[in-house]
Amino acid sequence: MTHLTHLLKNRRAIRRLGLLLIFAGLAANQPVLTALFSGDGLLAPRSVVIIWLFDAATVTMGLTLLLSGSFARLLDLLAGLVITAALIFAAEKVFYRLNHRPPPPDALPAPVEHRAGSYTDGFFQPDDLLGYTVGPGQTYTSIKKLDDELVYNVSYTVDEYSRRVTPVDNPAGRDKFILFFGGSFVFGEGLNDNETLPYHTGRLAPGFQPYNYGLSGYGPQQMLAKLQSGTLPAEVPEPTGVAVYVFIDGHVERALGSMWVYNTWGADMPCYALTRSDELVRRGSFRTGRPLVSGLYQLLGKSEIARYYHLNIPPVLQDRHYAFAARIIAAARDAFINQYPAGQFYVLIYPDEGDYAEDIMPHLQAAGLTVLNYDESFKLSPAEGLGIAGDGHPTGLAHRRVAEYLVADTGLNAQ
Repeated sequence: MTHLTHLLKNRRAIRRLGLLLIFAGLAANQPVLTALFSGDGLLAPRSVVIIWLFDAATVTMGLTLLLSGSFARLLDLLAGLVITAALIFAAEKVFYRLNHRPPPPDALPAPVEHRAGSYTDGFFQPDDLLGYTVGPGQTYTSIKKLDDELVYNVSYTVDEYSRRVTPVDNPAGRDKFILFFGGSFVFGEGLNDNETLPYHTGRLAPGFQPYNYGLSGYGPQQMLAKLQSGTLPAEVPEPTGVAVYVFIDGHVERALGSMWVYNTWGADMPCYALTRSDELVRRGSFRTGRPLVSGLYQLLGKSEIARYYHLNIPPVLQDRHYAFAARIIAAARDAFINQYPAGQFYVLIYPDEGDYAEDIMPHLQAAGLTVLNYDESFKLSPAEGLGIAGDGHPTGLAHRRVAEYLVADTGLNAQ
């Protein structure tokens, strides 16, 4: 009997090899490999997924050998994995064809979106605190067309702190501030500087200087990160005032960093998580703070099967997701009040915001947040001049109405 034949039949030696594989899989883990090969202590999500797949495969093979004491069982396992991989590969090819079917001959082609202006070149810039921001101290032009039809042609003026400029009358006479946080609704996507919500609020509340900290794609975590940064006193000269967070449905998924958000624009947005002691802490970005989850999202984002079924994770928002988003908003409120004890913090639910407002409302109220709920006030109808046709964002008229509600309900015009 040759040495190789003896080894193949020696169950004790096979089980020792299984133990060795298990040890190798457990030892070559993410923290160890990060410490050995990453100078900054970070690994790309793709690398983390590869490490975990290697560990899982090595430990599984080791357990198979340890429990069976037979290479035949290992070969059965490997054969099953190869067949599974081949089936997935074939399914991906089938679903690729399904995803790229030519439209029916009588189908009208979907309008093609065209973007132009300086908005398309250098407008968004990486930022360690917020994930991304706007190039400071510039005026950007933004043109959007659907086929040859103009949707809007506007200008965005940005100050030295990367905030959208809000023009006001008599700035010297305004001794309090009003800070606006949110996404594209606050920023004023598709509108000029004198059409935004902060502009109309400042026009109606002459004692307050408005500041626009919103930006397209932002969620509540950017607000929290900004308020925790301690930079506001250097950027806002007024000693006290009001903060308004404008909620829209999409902010819940942004707070979670869902698969869709991560794979489109949100990979580097701030990532907050709850510790075992129920403390809300920041863990870098979605890319760095949860690399395994983000790596899996990235992998699934390339799957034709996932694309065909419009897969998103989480597929359905649960009560805990709304509670988590409310925790971030409440933490922002606390950070604001800690800096400005005499200030006021409001959550403004923008009109026509679907069902999420109803689901998050109990959690906002439980946190003691002051909520201005305008969800049912009106619809963002282009026919009524309240929604930008071909875009979906609010018009200046919609913002003017919301500003009137805000000022009337908070008494800002009397302060």
